[in-house]
Amino acid sequence: MPFGIAYDTVTTLARWSIHGFYREIKIIGYDNIPKEGPIVVCSTHSNMIVDVAVLAVTFPHKRKLHFWAKNSLFSNKYFRPVLVSGGVVPVDRTTKNNQSLFKATFEVLRLGEIVAVFPEGTSHSESRLLELKDGASWAALEYSLNLAKQEPVSEEENDVRKEHGISQPVIIVPCGITYMRKSKYRSTVIAAYGSPIRIEPYLEEFENNNRSTVKKLTKHIESEIEKLTINASDWKTSNAASMTRLLLFSDDKRIPLEDFVKVTQSLVNFYTSTNPEVVSLKNSLDQYKTALDMLQLSNADISRYEERSLSIPWALYTLMCELFKFLIQLPFFLPSLFFHWPIYALGKVSVKFEKYEESMAQNKIFLGLAWLMISYTVLFFTIWTLFFYTPLGFILSAGAVFIFAWYHVAFIDIQYDTFKELVASFRLFAALCSKKGSKSREQLENLVMKRRDCIDTLGKISKEYRSRSDDLRLVLEISERECISDDRGKKRY
Repeated sequence: MPFGIAYDTVTTLARWSIHGFYREIKIIGYDNIPKEGPIVVCSTHSNMIVDVAVLAVTFPHKRKLHFWAKNSLFSNKYFRPVLVSGGVVPVDRTTKNNQSLFKATFEVLRLGEIVAVFPEGTSHSESRLLELKDGASWAALEYSLNLAKQEPVSEEENDVRKEHGISQPVIIVPCGITYMRKSKYRSTVIAAYGSPIRIEPYLEEFENNNRSTVKKLTKHIESEIEKLTINASDWKTSNAASMTRLLLFSDDKRIPLEDFVKVTQSLVNFYTSTNPEVVSLKNSLDQYKTALDMLQLSNADISRYEERSLSIPWALYTLMCELFKFLIQLPFFLPSLFFHWPIYALGKVSVKFEKYEESMAQNKIFLGLAWLMISYTVLFFTIWTLFFYTPLGFILSAGAVFIFAWYHVAFIDIQYDTFKELVASFRLFAALCSKKGSKSREQLENLVMKRRDCIDTLGKISKEYRSRSDDLRLVLEISERECISDDRGKKRY
């Protein structure tokens, strides 16, 4: 099934969009993906259509992906050409015949191409992977069984097939997409591709008992995806792990992205302990996280008062410093800010009308992309008009628009971080200026005390459990390694 112009167009827009919305997209397991041959990619699904964009943009070796869609979408005469050009694979969900169900999928795999599937079945915001559905397993096993039953061909013809990627054995590649804060602007994404799962060991069993074999393969896929993602039994455990990670790895020295999932999952595993000391710490960390969210503050905002008295003069001094820093930088960024501010405003408005977090990022990205396409088109033609629509003017206008876009991307992170620091400083100052005994001031004072208690307790438990918990020891070793690296002036993460 050939790809048309729609795939390249949509993928280009997706690349611009996700790199504009997220600060960094880290790819792990690049070498796990073969450069040719049929693949069924099984990915996590926690961020609606953004997951599709991340997969298409990050998939190694620039290989193109076919995504499943229900075949009823192809009945629309206007939409069908776009789907076909985009390489979308129709799936007939009304039939119980697997050969009909996966007919188009088999055609794609015979050409040595890739089918991408989200086996969780729906996008979600749970604290762990949902139970996987069996569609990907059925497709891979049915295709492999049909391939195994084909009549043998000559060695020469077999070489030709291999050269063109035709009728090669299919593999399943697990993929885990992790968002640090999936709906937040300038957050980070990790796309991890696991080791391929071969189908041949399942074929004999599948031929004799297909349903149980499918379930077995699905469980195998699920276990491999779990290795690439963070899975907690509940949000309290997840919150405790996240806050511990922030306390152990100082905020100005980010944890290496290749260790992010491993560290967080190890902490999740540690907090599954039923030991009263660990449970008590978990509850305290969860309460600390909840209190931070209520005041719209971060751990970094509270940490600045760790060794200072919680006083109005110091909060005012901090606020003035952040305001001065912001105002110094603002003139250099003002043209870009004036041009792009509707994107941020539209994002804020869209959140108020969306209750599901997994839809927030896609809404922000769609609205931002729509505004950018309109505004940059107007900007291009406005500049071109000044050159009387000459060919030279066309080149200069295109160059000017490109430089302006680069200028915005180059400076947005610095300015955005400074603005967040300013807002946090103002919230802290406002809370401290509240009357003694008021809710906001009391909450802030409790937050500072809660953070100090959590750090003290975490320090004691770390010493006691380091030799008893492999998970905690791994995290502490990585934390100490990064501290030493930072002290020696090496690369800061």
